[in-house]
Parts: sequence; C-alpha cells; structure tokens
Amino acid sequence: MPLIIKNLSISIGKREILLDESVGIADGSKVGLIGRNGAGKTTFLKAVLGQVDYSGKIEYNGKAAHFSQHIDLDPHKTVRETLGESAATHHQITSGKELQEIEKQLSDLNVHKDSAKVDKLTARYLELQAKSQGHSEPASRAKPVLQTLGIEDSWLGQKVGSLSTGQRAIIALAQILSSDAGLLLLDEPTNHLDFRRLDILENYLRQFKGTVVMVTHDRYFLDRVCDSILKMEKGKWIKYNGNYSAYVKTRNAAFAAQKTAYELENKYLAAERDKIARIGKSPQKVAQGKYRERLLEKREIVEKPDMDRSNFKTRFEASPIQSPVVLELSGLYVGYTKPLISDINLNIGSDQRVILIGENGVGKSTLFKTIEGRVPPLSGEVILDPQAKLGYADQELKGLAGSATLYDEIYAMLKDMPKTRQHLSMVGFVSDDEVFKPISKLSFGEKSRLNLLKVLIGKPNILLLDEPTNHLDIDAREIIESAFLSYDGAIFAVSHDRFFINKIAQRTLKVADGAIVEMKR
Repeated sequence: MPLIIKNLSISIGKREILLDESVGIADGSKVGLIGRNGAGKTTFLKAVLGQVDYSGKIEYNGKAAHFSQHIDLDPHKTVRETLGESAATHHQITSGKELQEIEKQLSDLNVHKDSAKVDKLTARYLELQAKSQGHSEPASRAKPVLQTLGIEDSWLGQKVGSLSTGQRAIIALAQILSSDAGLLLLDEPTNHLDFRRLDILENYLRQFKGTVVMVTHDRYFLDRVCDSILKMEKGKWIKYNGNYSAYVKTRNAAFAAQKTAYELENKYLAAERDKIARIGKSPQKVAQGKYRERLLEKREIVEKPDMDRSNFKTRFEASPIQSPVVLELSGLYVGYTKPLISDINLNIGSDQRVILIGENGVGKSTLFKTIEGRVPPLSGEVILDPQAKLGYADQELKGLAGSATLYDEIYAMLKDMPKTRQHLSMVGFVSDDEVFKPISKLSFGEKSRLNLLKVLIGKPNILLLDEPTNHLDIDAREIIESAFLSYDGAIFAVSHDRFFINKIAQRTLKVADGAIVEMKR
C-alpha cells in the first residue's frame, strides 16, 4: 500500500522533529529511514501509528504492523502462547472513511441506475473489507514464517523471559511478519539477529509484496533490501533513489558540487566588494558603489554545505598491563541448569581484538556474563591477569537511571564538572540541551553512547562488548570503530555487524554445537 505524507510537522517540547514535510512512498517500496541518533526516526514511525501528536496528513489504506527496537513481549508467557497471538496492527482511518462513503453511495437508489458504477463501487468495497479484516487466521499465516525464521520446536514450551535477546527479537519478528499488514514499520529489526536470520529477513523483505519503512544502521542490510533512502536531518527529509551505496555516492557528489558553488560564490563576492571599496568617493562613484552593493544583496544566497554528520572525536584509554595475556579461560563450562558452551580453553592477548559470532541463543551473552561475574561458571576457571581492568557493556542498556540527566550520571562517577563535560563531548554530547537532557528522553542510540562512556571512564584494559554498535547511527559507528582501532587494550566483542567485524577483528571465534572454534582468516 502507498504511504502519503502531506505537510507533516512533529515537535517534542520546543524541538521540531519535522517541519511541514511531504513525501510519497509507493506501494511495494522498501525505504531505509536514516539519520543521526535523536533525529526523530522512531518518533516519525510512532506518528504513522497515531501514537504521537502531529499536524498535517498521514494516509495509507489497510493495516500497518510495527516492530519496536524495545522488544516488549510478556516474559511469563510461553513462546507457543506468544506466537498464537496476532501482532498488534494499526488501521488507517482513511480506509474506514472510504468504506462509509461507498456505503452511502450504494444506499442511493439513483446510483443503482448505473450498473457499471455499482460494480466498481462493490469491487472497491470488497477490496477495502479484505484489507481491513484479513483472510487467514494468525496460526495459519505464522507456520511458514516460523519455518523460515528457523524457530525450533524446543523453543515453544519455554517462557519468553528465559530466551536470549536475539531469540526474543526473532519471536517478535515472527509475529509481525505473519500478520496480514500491508505496511511494515520496522525499527532496528537487525540489531540482535545472527547472520542466518539476517539473510532470511533480507530475502523475506525483498520478496514482500507490501510496503516497508525501516530504521536501521546496518549498511549491508540497507544495500541489500532498500530501493530508496529517506534521510532525516534538521527537521527536513531528503529522499534518494537506490540503496545505501547509491545514497552515499549521490550525497557525496551533491556535497562536492555545493562546496564548489559556495567557494566560487564567496570568491566572486570578495572580488566585487574589493571593487566597491576601490571605486572612489566622488558622488557619481558613490552612487555606482551603492548600486553594486544592492545587486550583491539581491543575489541568491549559496548556503555553506553541511553533511549533517555526527562530528565528535574520541579516544579510548587503557590502563597499562605488562602481561601478554589479559584473560584465560580454562576448562570453562557456561550455562544455567545445563551447559550452553562446554570445555572452553581460550587466551585473549592484552592487545588483541577478538570477535565472537554464532546463532541466537547459543550462549554468547551468557559467556560474557560469566567472565564478568554475573553468572557463576558451571565448572572451570576464568583467569584475569592481576593488572587486568575489565569493562563490560551489555546490549540491554539496563544500567542507566531514567530520572537522571546525562550530566548527573557522569558527574556521579567523576565528581568534577569540567571533566564531566569533557567526557560527554567525547561521545558527542556537547550542547547544554544534550548534556542536561533526562536519560529517559534519550534515543536508544544516545543511550548506547552513554553506556559505552560509563564503561570507558575507568580506563579498562579489556573490553567485553555485547553488540556494541547496536542502535548507533552510521556516523557514530564509524567514529567509534576508529577509536577501537587505536585502543591499546584488548577487545572481546559479540557482534553480527558485518562492517564492524571486517574492520575490527584480528581473530574471529564461533560458537557452534556447544563449543568455541576459531575461524580461519
């Protein structure tokens, strides 16, 4: 179904998210919605669903289904019970209005004098009814989706709360994809998925007949799925045809052209003002100079080009360590009632960057929680060097106090105002509006940057990072990736971000069949 946006304005407090913006998204389009953390991408999706106030018009016919980056499933229900429920779908009001209008026309006896018109109205009425009601039961639609996503029978009897974050994401996606919605609004659907599910989701969305608007910062995913990119920046939209790579090429070319035009215009203005300054002081010359000045004032202003990029510089410091090995795992078994990963024997060098991959639910996060001490080992040893300082960043961002501001959170650790502002600026929080914003008002990407800063303040020399690029916008990912490359300590990270892995990994380990194996490079 097409999605039509007309003169849309959205504000949060005094901040304008969008101002009088219009765009049309054709039926069957796959649109990547991108922009800096906090630009308002999630807020826009909520506006489409009618969950935030806005002015203007948002029009589509039929049903929309929404995947939220905050996976909100009842932890006490089983997977089977959860999958038996339909995903919440949202009905566009315009469908109901059109149905009412057709009913009104069909009740008019004069309309029935034109049989062709009656046939056309009846066909349209049936079409709208089918879209609003659906034809099949959730269970019948869900079965092929469950098979496609690789949801195993062993999951069905488990409580949702016992699943890994990635498994919960798969269940939430299964609900959305098995709905009869013709418009899918997907907010960071790739964050917690393993490589196999990423491929499955990419293929599914490419073949999906309906319309998809997705917020994601996964550069491979944007390239493989999207046929257009919608960039949100400074309260405006810019739409680009093609995938992410095409967007980058077009945007860079436009920036270069704008930069050249700006430089030429400034060169011309400087030359003209120099002529005016040297024109002389006789009445005739003064009049001529004023005429030239009026001509300059009437010229159309050439704006200075701005790429609207996250533009902060950061460097991660590590405490010194003498040993070549910072972490040793010896005969380690991790899990809860039974092992998820068995007999782990592994050394991490004090300056190595090691990436751990594997399917959702195989125990990667449990391993990290065991190393950090949150989960006791079933057997075996976790041996940290005496000089080791461990920094752990989990993927669920649960350690952030919602009522505090960013400044409060970091000042409580540093007890120094200048250092607090300096450290916040290192992860892109510079202005007073950003620094004194309540944490509860932050986007997930902003929370992710704050969480990483809290870990790094202690100058750890081994970082345990569970999906560290989740939620970060593309610019922030690239800045932080560069900081990791110059970091002097060890990095042990779980990730399915293919760009990140290719850029960072010196060693890649994989969890498979309950064991850890080293991948050949």
